[in-house]
This record gives sequence, structure tokens and C-alpha cells, in this order.
Amino acid sequence: MKNKILIACATFSVVTFCYIFLSFAIIAYFNAPNSYHREDKKFIIESGMTLREVVDKLHQEKIIKSPGAFLYIGQLIKGIDPKVRYGEYFFEKNISYYKILHKMIRGNVFFRKITIAEGLSSHSALNIIANSNGLIGNPPEKIREGSLLPETYFYSYNDTKQGMVKRMQDSMNRSIDELWESRDKNIPIKTKEEAIILASIVEKETGMNSERGLVASVFTNRLRKGIKLQSDPTIIYSFTFGDKKLERQIRVSDIQNNSHFNTYHIYGLPPAPICNPGLASIKAVLNPPSTDYIYFVASGRGDHIFASTLQEHNTNVARYRRIMREKEEQAINDKNKIIDETPSTESNNNSPDSKSASE
Repeated sequence: MKNKILIACATFSVVTFCYIFLSFAIIAYFNAPNSYHREDKKFIIESGMTLREVVDKLHQEKIIKSPGAFLYIGQLIKGIDPKVRYGEYFFEKNISYYKILHKMIRGNVFFRKITIAEGLSSHSALNIIANSNGLIGNPPEKIREGSLLPETYFYSYNDTKQGMVKRMQDSMNRSIDELWESRDKNIPIKTKEEAIILASIVEKETGMNSERGLVASVFTNRLRKGIKLQSDPTIIYSFTFGDKKLERQIRVSDIQNNSHFNTYHIYGLPPAPICNPGLASIKAVLNPPSTDYIYFVASGRGDHIFASTLQEHNTNVARYRRIMREKEEQAINDKNKIIDETPSTESNNNSPDSKSASE
């Protein structure tokens, strides 16, 4: 009897040891680096796919080497019928079987991103959305200018283009609602729409954060005094509607065109935004610094020079033109020094880096 008990205990100990050893071996195998998967890869699980179908696809795309082992060990660890979530996944090279299965069950999908830059027209933004990989459906054919908030948006595989546009519009609406509450109540801007219109002009006038407030103050002062805004970007918009650049210098005839967007022709704000402004420009318009600036002109160095009087402004304009002439002369001299070489492409210096506002 005693021997039988000893044999039973020994047998139990061996079985227990084997079970523990096998369990550790399985866990170690499932958690080991997957040397078969030698490069980073994106993997898509379509809606309705079963775990077995997913495993077969993993094998076909050479992410896992042993589909049978993956399936059965996965079921042993996660249950008989673990549910995987559809979407797009990113599997780094050498990722373990366990991490692959864990990602798919938890739904840790890969997020793509799309960036709408400040100052883009709505038409250009829609083109970006329409050509973004992973989004499905069609975007709206046309949306209101200034209705999208420029920033980087993340999305999942099979998100809709309509949904992406709505997210951008919702972001703009939330932002302007929040910023409107903390605005300077003394600014000559009466509605949120007017704020976005003026912010769109500021956005096109300067790309420098340090200048946005000063540019906004110029236009705010002009509105208060009943002076035309005289913003060059509004002239350009009246011809291009934001979808391309004006590939030439602005002419006198352009300044005299009678478009409702041409702020050399109209008093006050144009009827709609000329682009989609970013948050910095909206904040600058709603809380501009207190200045007596009425004019500004490009400095020739990428920024602007601001002035309170026409005499001061004319001096700044003359300085800018002299700087531009010197740059053109230097460019010609540099070309003449190049012998037996193909001339490099020169940048177009026909127009200033940023537009000026003047009477």
C-alpha cells in the first residue's frame, strides 16, 4: 500500500512537472521574438473575419510561420473562440506571436494621419482628404471656406471621408465657440463668422507667430477708423479662390478689380473667409495687442515692418524696394560668376514674402 502511494505521488509529481514545463515552454515560444517576421508590416483584418481566417492571412503575408501553432496556442491562452477586432494593424519586425494576438483582441489598431495646413482653401483640403489612403467613400463636393480647423488628424482604416470632414468642421466650431467667450469685447468684430473672415486674412498675410497679433492689430485699427483693409491676399483670392498662387506680380488692374473679396475695392470685411485659418490667427484676431499701427510692409527678410503714419510707411516701402533691387542685382552678379555650369533655379522675387497693407 505504501509503495502504491509513493508511486502515485511520484507519478503526480512527474505529471505536474511536465505540465509546468510544457506550460512554460508554450508561453516562452509564444512570447519569443518571431524571427520569421523580418520587416515592419501593416496588416488588415476585414469586418466579419474569423480567427482562423485571420491566422491563415497572417501566414499568407509571411508574418507567422506556424499557423496551426499560433491558432491552438492562442486558443489555449485566450480561450476557445477569442474575438479579433477588424481594422488595420502595425506589426513590427520580430514581434512575438503573443503580441500579435494581444493587439488583435484588444483592437490596438494602427492610426494613419492627415494634416491640413493653416491657410489652405477648403477645396485643397478636400483634395487631400479625397486622396488619403484608408479612408472610404466620397467627401462632400463643396464645403464653406473657413469651416475646417487646420491641424493633424488621426484616423483608422475604413473611416469615411465624410466623417473626416465632419470632424474637422466640429473642431473648428468647438474652437471658435470657446475662443469667442474670452474675446476682447472692444474689438470691431461682431460675430464668430467675422472673426474667422479676418483671421483668414491674417493667416495669409504672415506665417510668423510673432507677427500675427501685430497684423491683426493693423486690421482692427483700420476697421475702427473706417479705412479699407487693403490686403493683397484678398486681391489674389478674388482671382484664384485659394486654389493656386498668383504666378506674377500684382498689377494696378488687379487692385482696381471690383470683386467683393478685393479689400482695396470694398470697405470692411469680404463676404466670406479666404482660407481656413489656424488657431493662432483666430486668437490674434479675437485678442489683438493694443497698437496705433495702420500700415505694414514686407521687410525683405521674411518679416514685416509696421508703421503708424503714412510718411513712416512710405519710408519703409522705399527701404523694402531698395533691398529687393539689391537682391536682384546680387542674383544677377552670382549668375554671371558661374561658368560652364547649369544655372540653379532662382526663386521668384517678383512679389514680397508677405503682402502689405497700405492706403
